Amino acid sequence: MSIVRVTRFTTDHHTDGLLAKRAELIAAVRAEFAGPTATRLTRDTESQTWTDTWTWESAAHADAAAAARLPLAAEAFALVELKGVETAEVVDER
Repeated sequence: MSIVRVTRFTTDHHTDGLLAKRAELIAAVRAEFAGPTATRLTRDTESQTWTDTWTWESAAHADAAAAARLPLAAEAFALVELKGVETAEVVDER
């Protein structure tokens, strides 16, 4: 069963730089690991809180990528103030 990992954060950095670093990270993770199968980045216009959702085929795939501690991931997270991370199993998707 697939899972989603949702990361919430805020940032004071320029949006273009953040988006470029995120795209670079997604490409690097996909090149080295199985997944993510989909990603979605949203921003609450009132609170300026971003939500980055990555969908994975399994928790094992997501955990393997997270355990690798890629330097590029550290660079990306240095641009944001982390507010929380949640992992959930996809129960129904249409």
